[in-house]
Amino acid sequence: MNLHIRLEAAKNALDTLIKQPVATLMTVLALAIVLALPVGLFAALNNLQQLLGQWRDQAQISLFLHRDASAAEVQNLQVLLERGIGVASVRYVGKEAALAEFEHHAGMTAAIQTLGENPLPASFVVELNPLAQSPSALQTLVAYWGRQPGVASAQSDLHWVARLQAILALGKRAVWILAGLLAVGAILVMGNTIRLHIAQRRDEIDVASLVGATRAFIRRPFLYQGLFQGAVAGMIAWLIVAITVTVLQGPVEQLAELYGARFHLLGLNSGQGLILVAASALLGWLGSRLAVGRHLDHTFS
Repeated sequence: MNLHIRLEAAKNALDTLIKQPVATLMTVLALAIVLALPVGLFAALNNLQQLLGQWRDQAQISLFLHRDASAAEVQNLQVLLERGIGVASVRYVGKEAALAEFEHHAGMTAAIQTLGENPLPASFVVELNPLAQSPSALQTLVAYWGRQPGVASAQSDLHWVARLQAILALGKRAVWILAGLLAVGAILVMGNTIRLHIAQRRDEIDVASLVGATRAFIRRPFLYQGLFQGAVAGMIAWLIVAITVTVLQGPVEQLAELYGARFHLLGLNSGQGLILVAASALLGWLGSRLAVGRHLDHTFS
């Protein structure tokens, strides 16, 4: 019986929304635009993190080896480096390769030849994902590598990683604050819409309360209206973000190709999209509940 009542209330809510298509569409679009802004910013931050995660050639650690480092020490060190958290690649640079690279970039072949021997040590070049760990954790990891047998010194410049992560953390917090403010705005929009529906059916509500209808019975259709409108708004917001990503995909790929890289924009996956729809439906339900609750407090007082 209770399920039948709920289904009937849901059907009545849908009928009410369908009978007022213009008002329903305007409300849903307003909610969708409000929701699409923070969701789009979240997607932009995710893509920025993806891009920076690929920027590994700027997060390099150089481990210079002792001249008398044994082959076993070199092999053990390579295994240890490859198992490190956030390590993208490990490259061994022998003494001859280091000398050839130095001569190529510095153009000091004649000066090197006057020394009579190769002064450059062998080394390991480790490329890191700059977002895999905190800067302090990365510094601790580099210090640990520098204490390994066979390692003479470790060279790194991770200050920019700390700045990068601080900027991303600031951006995330700003987006969360904006999302919270816009969520309040969505609740107010839905509350005002439901308040108009209540005003249109005031006489019906008063008669129902006089014949013994409960608060839950009167409130239920309006809650379903908010729930349905919120869910549809979430779907449209998801669609807006997907269309935006599709429109920007081509120019972004062309820009990445100019820098010799490949980059594919990411939108919302199915799990994130469903969370958006559920959160939007919840906001619509909450706005409706607040609006209906105030009216019923006045009706039943």
